[in-house]
Amino acid sequence: MLYSKVNTWAFVHVPKNAGTSVEAPFLRYSNPDFESERSHYQVDAFEVKPQAHHNKWNYWSERPEVKGLTPVALLRNPWDRALSIYTYNLKNASKNLDQDWGQIDHGILTKQGFKESWMDGGFFVDGHGRQFEYNEKTCRAWGQDDDQYSWLEGEGKWFRIEDQWDDFCSFTKLPKPKKINTTKRGDYRNYYDDELAERIATLFARDVELGGYTF
Repeated sequence: MLYSKVNTWAFVHVPKNAGTSVEAPFLRYSNPDFESERSHYQVDAFEVKPQAHHNKWNYWSERPEVKGLTPVALLRNPWDRALSIYTYNLKNASKNLDQDWGQIDHGILTKQGFKESWMDGGFFVDGHGRQFEYNEKTCRAWGQDDDQYSWLEGEGKWFRIEDQWDDFCSFTKLPKPKKINTTKRGDYRNYYDDELAERIATLFARDVELGGYTF
């Protein structure tokens, strides 16, 4: 997690919302010059277990380093994000076919496809991974079907990645990030039918309202 006591914010990294691009210049594992970047932009960071990297504000908020800071996060169109979650999981599983979980996940995701993975009983909503998603040993405390709203739960400030990058950078005093971890594909609308579009609208109703999004 990035935070700036000088500029009074703490960045909460919602998965699949460009957070890796924001944080990369300031983290040890991704930039050998991270110390100079932190100094220049007046930020600090928690070095945490990988599984805790995307945890919600309620996980971080009691740490003394961020007491009194405003949590900020990036918000994404939930229909676009749901597709991104699917393509990321499929790609990640395909890279790990030498492991049992990779074979299992790849098989299920391929069989179900994008639509069925989000419908009742589908890969992302059947609860099969809850023991890994909410896990005290790894410190992970989030699930892939959690809505974005839950990362701040009514606190702090949100910035839409579609049209509020300038506002985000102005508020945080951070540089506009380069894109990382992107997957090439077409317009998200091309992957939906009416039933799935309504399903995502229902699952992520708070996100739709929060960002004023339409399909």
